[in-house]
Amino acid sequence: MVRRSTPASILDDRHFPVRVRIAVPSNGFGRQLDAMHGWLNLHAGRSHYAIHAAHRLLTTDAVFFYFDDTAIAHAFVQRFACGVAVAPERIA
Repeated sequence: MVRRSTPASILDDRHFPVRVRIAVPSNGFGRQLDAMHGWLNLHAGRSHYAIHAAHRLLTTDAVFFYFDDTAIAHAFVQRFACGVAVAPERIA
């Protein structure tokens, strides 16, 4: 019998309560993505955030940034001038 591990995106959905969805610019993030990774590693720490593509869920290309702390998520949004939309929490 083959055992398959649970995909990281499903594990992260369970672990990280805060999500920020950012539309991918038509020409991509470019060097901005490197700046985002650097900022996240410095301010959040590698085990306190995750990043996953959201293309399966949306009609436009987007990225989900997952956080375990609302303060870090807010600081991230402020730093990178992301628009904010608050979505209601899903109840499973």
